[in-house]
Amino acid sequence: MNKILFPSVNGISCLSEDKWTVAIINSHGNKKVSGEKSKIKMKIFDIWLIRGIAFFILGIFCFIKSFLKCTSLDEQEEEDQNVADKIANHLNIASVYILLFASIVLGFLYAFLVFGVLPPFVVKRAFGTGYSRLALNCFTAVLRVGIFYLTMVGLRFAPFMHEIYRFNGACCQAVNAKFKTSEIDKSSIFQPLNFFNFMLFAFFTSTFVISLISIKVAWYADPFINLAILIACISLCYEILFILEKANVKGLKEVVVAFAWLVSMRPSVTHKEAVKVALIEQNYDKDYQMEEENLVSMSTLLAEMQTKLLSNERYDKSDVDWLIANVLGKNRAEIKLVKSVSEKEYRDILRATERRSKGEPISSIFGFVEFYGMRFDVNRKVLSPRMETEILVEEVIRLAKTMTEPEICDLCTGSGAIAISIAKNCKCKVSAIDISKSAITLAKNNAEKNHAKVDFILSDLFEELKKNKKFDIIVSNPPYIKSEDVEKLDLEVKNYDPRLALDGGNDGLDFYRKIVANAPKHLKSGGFLFFEVGQGQAGDVQKIMQECGFVDTHIVKDYNKIERIIYGRTREGYTRENAKSKG
Repeated sequence: MNKILFPSVNGISCLSEDKWTVAIINSHGNKKVSGEKSKIKMKIFDIWLIRGIAFFILGIFCFIKSFLKCTSLDEQEEEDQNVADKIANHLNIASVYILLFASIVLGFLYAFLVFGVLPPFVVKRAFGTGYSRLALNCFTAVLRVGIFYLTMVGLRFAPFMHEIYRFNGACCQAVNAKFKTSEIDKSSIFQPLNFFNFMLFAFFTSTFVISLISIKVAWYADPFINLAILIACISLCYEILFILEKANVKGLKEVVVAFAWLVSMRPSVTHKEAVKVALIEQNYDKDYQMEEENLVSMSTLLAEMQTKLLSNERYDKSDVDWLIANVLGKNRAEIKLVKSVSEKEYRDILRATERRSKGEPISSIFGFVEFYGMRFDVNRKVLSPRMETEILVEEVIRLAKTMTEPEICDLCTGSGAIAISIAKNCKCKVSAIDISKSAITLAKNNAEKNHAKVDFILSDLFEELKKNKKFDIIVSNPPYIKSEDVEKLDLEVKNYDPRLALDGGNDGLDFYRKIVANAPKHLKSGGFLFFEVGQGQAGDVQKIMQECGFVDTHIVKDYNKIERIIYGRTREGYTRENAKSKG
């Protein structure tokens, strides 16, 4: 057991071996979080029988402490004070202690009258002395359990208990999801070892057992004997629930629901976010108290971002990092040190998250993208460079560094990311070609901003090049999506990248054929041709290259082990016509 979740009045607490965090929803609907060091040794939950008592005591302690912490974090305006607040101010004590003390007194009074006095009185009046002591005890036990059950049913429909039960349901979902915040929404609100369910099971059991045995030794000894029975029942009930949970026993759900439905209700998004806030806060090394009115904790921000992205099935941890980093003007490593953001930053990040959840790519949201350690402006006229394309750049740079000032040409340059990255990282002469005037304009601006020297040419592939112009390396990431598949693409590609940069013809290979057929005319003897290809296209492109005289072709896989890059070199006097005649 590495983490334990306990629901409270308007929030939840999460306890681990080294940290205790509380996340609440205050009276204004805002999330607040607090964290402090924990000295609880989780190894105690490995000790059979003892762990039940530890769980029981710890749960009560955490509930009360969470209740007090929630109240201290929930700062209310003076004009919104309730009766308890006014009484507290008059008496110069905290209202929370009045409420807590009143609740305890009323609870004990109700328990004494309804559970202690009423059942024996009713049984005695109903059955008299015509039954054995054991039978009367059994009737009393059943009646007490029945009253207890009806009391819990009544509390379930009491509006003031709904928040606690919803927070409890959110805790159950988190435990069933094994504390993976991205999976909480899909999990059950019932869980055997949930603290409230455990308490309920233990109290039902102990109430029945104590009533059935009904030990009468001496007035001063009976309370201690009953306390011992209660402790034994608590230990036994914990072990029963522990075994049922671990054994995955058939029909367990029915057993759990018989009690758990009384204390668990389906949580709203807000309740689930509170749980996520507490779990995320556990990952921060330093203690953190979120009491400043104009600051929002990073754990609160992350939980809300995750909820928005998951609602449209667009959650990706790297996207979350990029959204925060871009708004804050920091890199992804620096944001890990950020503990809070201003309200303006919080709103800006959530607005950007909302756009991302609807399918808009991060590059479109901010108008730029990070690529190969540089920043490139992008728009809807060019394809935003992907991480996989960095492998293409890396392979070209690696080869270029073995040559003496090679001449390199980037076909279908778009934003200029490939050409500029190569020009900035090796000693070479780079030309970049694109058919789109707006793409050339954008690429030139990117070159200036990144202080790269690149010769940009407006041309349909090689058409505007001088016939005798030759390069050591030609590199291209051309359109390679099949025409019929363009409309099937994800929204962030189909709606935000230009079709001109996506459509590769009926089989997606049109541009490869054109480039490969004409590349030998513009490559020096032994010159290299590099391509990025779509998934499953490497073999076809390799065959096209080999038919046109390219030799020593190699395929490079990307980070996901997909064949993504292919390159080869040409040899003098070997053209496509020669290849066909030899075939």
